[in-house]
Amino acid sequence: MKRLLVVTLTVMALFATTVSADVIYKSADVKEKSKAGNVTYAYGVTEEMCKADYWTARTKTDANEVLMNADEIDAVNANALSSKGTYLNDLVGLPLTYNALKLRDSLAQNSEVPTDPCYIDGTQIDKNDYFGNLATAIEYTGYSDVERNNDYAIVTKTAEVRSWPTSDVVGYSANDTDDELVLVALNVNDPFVIRQKADVNGKTYYWGYCDTVTGWVSSDNVAICQDKDEWLEAWQVKTSAKDFVVVTQDKITLEPNIYGAYPSDIKLNFSSILKLVPESDIPSNIGERGTWNNYIVYVPTRTDSGKYERKVAMISEHFSVSVGFVPMTQANLLSLSFACLGNRYGWGGMLESMDCSMLTRNVYKCCGFVLPRNTNWQQAIPGTRTDLEGKTDEEKMEILETMPACTMLYFRGHTMLYLGTENGVGYVVSDLGTVVDVDQTKAQSIQGVTVTPLTVKRGNGTTWLSNLTGAVAFKIPVPVPETTVAPTEKPTVKPEPKLTPTSFKKVKAKKKSLKITWKKVSSITGYKLQIAKKKSFKKAKTYTVKKTTKTIKKLKRKKTYYLRIRTYKLVKSSNKDIYTYSDWSKVVKKKVK
Repeated sequence: MKRLLVVTLTVMALFATTVSADVIYKSADVKEKSKAGNVTYAYGVTEEMCKADYWTARTKTDANEVLMNADEIDAVNANALSSKGTYLNDLVGLPLTYNALKLRDSLAQNSEVPTDPCYIDGTQIDKNDYFGNLATAIEYTGYSDVERNNDYAIVTKTAEVRSWPTSDVVGYSANDTDDELVLVALNVNDPFVIRQKADVNGKTYYWGYCDTVTGWVSSDNVAICQDKDEWLEAWQVKTSAKDFVVVTQDKITLEPNIYGAYPSDIKLNFSSILKLVPESDIPSNIGERGTWNNYIVYVPTRTDSGKYERKVAMISEHFSVSVGFVPMTQANLLSLSFACLGNRYGWGGMLESMDCSMLTRNVYKCCGFVLPRNTNWQQAIPGTRTDLEGKTDEEKMEILETMPACTMLYFRGHTMLYLGTENGVGYVVSDLGTVVDVDQTKAQSIQGVTVTPLTVKRGNGTTWLSNLTGAVAFKIPVPVPETTVAPTEKPTVKPEPKLTPTSFKKVKAKKKSLKITWKKVSSITGYKLQIAKKKSFKKAKTYTVKKTTKTIKKLKRKKTYYLRIRTYKLVKSSNKDIYTYSDWSKVVKKKVK
């Protein structure tokens, strides 16, 4: 895997979910290739070897045994989150406010410029001029507040996270197939925390955090939630829940509709997660269509003003999805590993495709794991790596034959999913760029997800097997956090005491604005201030404030607004962040001048 540009990272943990062991996710029907067809394979690979069932029948242990339950998967995620070298970002735990001016200056002045010559559309560019213009755009169009609240966003269509605010494809040679500025790609309904922006050639980009990296996304691909609570409700799922679906095939495109009554033509990539609409809220018809034989899901949409709006949509029952996370068995992992066989390679997720580490991450994401972005970071998860460096080919094969199917294998720049052995030869599935086949002497460009034996070679003539340096397997139970309650015990839950509420001191009307002050409350994290045009607070806007004063600007003249406020406290734990709220204050109404 090629090196990533260095970016500032924090850490994060998402919550994994499984379903019971006897529930196997629904797979799409697979048609056998015609014997008269012209599909080609790597040397030593047969048509049968490109089916998951072939390898399921060859596992050393029961292929349908659950390797890890929900608590054990959560423990792996927690270990990955808290360990150095994994570089996962704790989106939920990020401070609510930050110095936007300082961040803007840092991004404009310190963002790394590629060291190699750079090309756009086959023509070499002046790097200093090109990236200097982008830095200037950041400096002059970015947020400049000294204390600014995060914006919490949801991805509405596949979004590339990039090291610079541009959509230009930048390569290191005139015919480079990789966009070197792409860091990772995000699926629909993935979370993103916004902390800066830049306007470049009439287009807006946001800089912020996803779960694995920091970087820039196009504003067209994300929608901003009204507050953190709405954001969490959009994407966060809980352990063992079955109130969401996971896409377990390569892509799903939502079907079009006549009147625009519901979202359509939205692309859901492999491992995308969408929440199910509760049965009590499912309408008999959505637009002109009935809901029979469909999963009814919430999908994120972006309004004309860039705000988040959740809408109801349908996923046809014949598509391959899992209700809740897929149980972690060898049989299921093998099926997931073949879900994208033959699809093209895309560095970092460019072209709505995957690279090698993204394939492994997405396979395990379907089971509830949150894995780091690149090959080195994935191997930093404690207690999962087996060292293969310095071992002979025979010793490596002896170790591999004890590993479960879909163990992740690594050598410098590449990761693979182990399938099993046949006649003493190990086989893997991976998303690869170039390779030297067993019966060839020159490297050929494959650029796709394919099955290969470990006897294929790198450009220097050495086999993949001889280059293996490590294997990562989640086969050893990880200690369950002490807070977990055994199934036979009844948990004792101590209710959280209610927080002390606050109340308004003064609401002063000004021209198109309101200046608001309230009483200070000690031993809290901050205040949630809401303003709305209706007393019901429908479509209210929420502000998270640390101080005891706030001026709300850009209001409508002569318009009456309703205000209320409450206190909140954040308590961090290893599993989740817990928010406690006070009662709302008395509602105050005020007419703007």
